[in-house]
Amino acid sequence: MSKRVFLSVAILVLAACSGGGRVELAIDTCMGEVATRLQGKSFEVDRAQLAASGATQDAGKETLDLSAPIVFDRGLASELTQTLRCTVRFDGQTASVINLQFIWELGELKKPE
Repeated sequence: MSKRVFLSVAILVLAACSGGGRVELAIDTCMGEVATRLQGKSFEVDRAQLAASGATQDAGKETLDLSAPIVFDRGLASELTQTLRCTVRFDGQTASVINLQFIWELGELKKPE
């Protein structure tokens, strides 16, 4: 079994043990907001990393904080990686984004030529 498959299975097991439904709802809510804000832009976010960031949090909290790298323009000269941070508030069976951040790493910024 490859490391990637093992990691994916491990994350899914962790999510199932810690309110995976809430984590999945939070991820879907965050990704919907990201897609709306970045409409027309090329980006990738690893859902497994988002799930792992939320899986260890208290399932009884009314908010969930998720974070993972977000890659813009993968494979192009303009490729750039930032950190996506998203906080979701739960209200019964629904969720809403209350904070969305794209955090720049200084090393990723191009220096003027």
